Amino acid sequence: MNKRLKGLKENIEKRREKDTVRSYSIGRNDSCPCGSGKKFKKCCARNNPDKSIEEYFDAVKNAESEDEVISLLKEAVKNYPLEHRFLLPLIVYSLQNNDYQEAGRHLKHAWQLMGIDLDEAFISPLVNIMLDQEEIEEAEALVRKALAEKGESIPLLIALAEVYKKGENFQRVNDIIDRAMQIDSENLQLIVFRLETLMDLDDVVSALSLFEKYYEQLKEYKHMRVISFLDDFIKERFNFAENKKLKKKEALSQAAEIFNVFQQLDNLKMSSAQSEGRELLNQIKNLPPKNSQMALDILARYLAAELYSDFADFAEELESEHLKNPDFLRLLFLADYKQGNLKEAEEKIKTAFTIEKSRKDGHFHNWQVAADYLRYLVDHGEDQDLANFVGDFAKLLDDDDNLLASLMMLIENEEARNYQKSLLNELLELVELGLIDQLQKKDIYNNKLFISLAALDGEETIYDKGRDITTQELKDVIDEVETSEIDTPALSYAKLRLLKYQSELESKQEEDLLQQVKEAVVESYFDTVAYYETMLRFADPAPILTEIPHGKYLDDEYLDFYRLIAALKLNYYEMGTELFHRQLLRESKKNKVMSYLVRLLRYFKEDNLIEHFRAMEVDEVIINYLKKLTEKR
Repeated sequence: MNKRLKGLKENIEKRREKDTVRSYSIGRNDSCPCGSGKKFKKCCARNNPDKSIEEYFDAVKNAESEDEVISLLKEAVKNYPLEHRFLLPLIVYSLQNNDYQEAGRHLKHAWQLMGIDLDEAFISPLVNIMLDQEEIEEAEALVRKALAEKGESIPLLIALAEVYKKGENFQRVNDIIDRAMQIDSENLQLIVFRLETLMDLDDVVSALSLFEKYYEQLKEYKHMRVISFLDDFIKERFNFAENKKLKKKEALSQAAEIFNVFQQLDNLKMSSAQSEGRELLNQIKNLPPKNSQMALDILARYLAAELYSDFADFAEELESEHLKNPDFLRLLFLADYKQGNLKEAEEKIKTAFTIEKSRKDGHFHNWQVAADYLRYLVDHGEDQDLANFVGDFAKLLDDDDNLLASLMMLIENEEARNYQKSLLNELLELVELGLIDQLQKKDIYNNKLFISLAALDGEETIYDKGRDITTQELKDVIDEVETSEIDTPALSYAKLRLLKYQSELESKQEEDLLQQVKEAVVESYFDTVAYYETMLRFADPAPILTEIPHGKYLDDEYLDFYRLIAALKLNYYEMGTELFHRQLLRESKKNKVMSYLVRLLRYFKEDNLIEHFRAMEVDEVIINYLKKLTEKR
């Protein structure tokens, strides 16, 4: 029997033997704790289970797998909703497996059932899950009730502070932390929360100082994200692999001093930035080892302050340690680039890229170097150099990676759309000149179309319409593709999307465009997306459910999403329920429920989507989350 299964069974057995005194009840007219939204008397109170409570405990004891135990617990919770001894182990298991959707449902059940008898260890995660689901007022009411009944304790005060942190009321957060410190200022759970709060506020200096003070005591909390992050940060920044004599606490002290200077630099007035900045940086430049990333961080600050002479001097000091370090060469590239020395800049970023792609381990790691080199080539490079880069970059990718999609991701930045458009135009030119053969013109034009379509999607989701400038950009790309005589279903799909913005397109044209998509040759990812989007938005989506056409170009998650949209459009709720809950579980584990709901809103109005949710008996928590999400738009 594996350790996880053994531990789970032991937890359940302990509750069976020692937790039999407490019993609970729920009013028949109260809402059912299972989360169905029905009254208890019309829901789980009607259950007539085949097994007794003791039979469930015996079945768990004899179960041979983890999945079997969890299945039995879920069945027992459903059949005996007033029996907390099945419920609490199920909550622990869900939390340990990061299944927050499942944990949240069972935690709410436990709170409704047990009230303030629910242990503080369960109240904190329940509050955090409610905050993730935007149930801020409900979470605050729950914590305040627990505080009123149980009295102040550090776990409950931390839960209350989480509520105010969610609302970005950091003054209240600090006040609550002060109250908790009066109970026990050395409490490690409180110190971890203070660290998390300091990092949320980007107060790295205070976080490092606090971490240094309690470093030895916090070793047992290394599983906590903030502790793990800070520990790894120091190891990497000070190059502990080579600087073995450097002590952690010494490095933490140096890091706090260095980041204190960085903070002062950020607050300098422009008029005094250079003189004071030089003085501050000179105070710390010799603190970290010369071979560390922290030394390069200081070098980067000389560059940010435009202290080019001081930058050059410090770079010379670091050169012997970093001459073959792509990060170092990238900083030299940026210095030359900012000063207009384009030829020298190109030489350095090209060398950095060459070193990185020739690593002995065979893996390319420094994507920032590749991104900077690509942007440079798009802005200033020769055609042949860009073609060489495309060829080299293609060799760095795995067989399953899409070259064009990877290039687009690489060049993405704050001005992504414009940079990506420039890249696509350059690539088209290279294809026409015969300098690259790894890319097809159709794929490049598909990308141009979908960049404009993505902008339209965003505006329609937020504003329920596209702006004139966006629709005109899409029309211009359509004209460009037509002129090039490229045959792609994405072209017909883009025209269909413009129908409601261009009155000159008549219904007959819509029928022709639909037919063109249905008859098009589908031979790529974007061709497939164009087909599915067209069928979902403008035609009968039934084939998506029955035939799953062109599935080889989309992964299972993408296909599932499209199948869900089709099921809802056709009111096939049995299939839709299965698809929706599978996707919701996956997205909740990645903490991406909000973006998932936003994707659904591209295909349905809020009221219409809520109708579908109710038909599928989706938890009211998700419906309320959707309502609050649309209120913010």
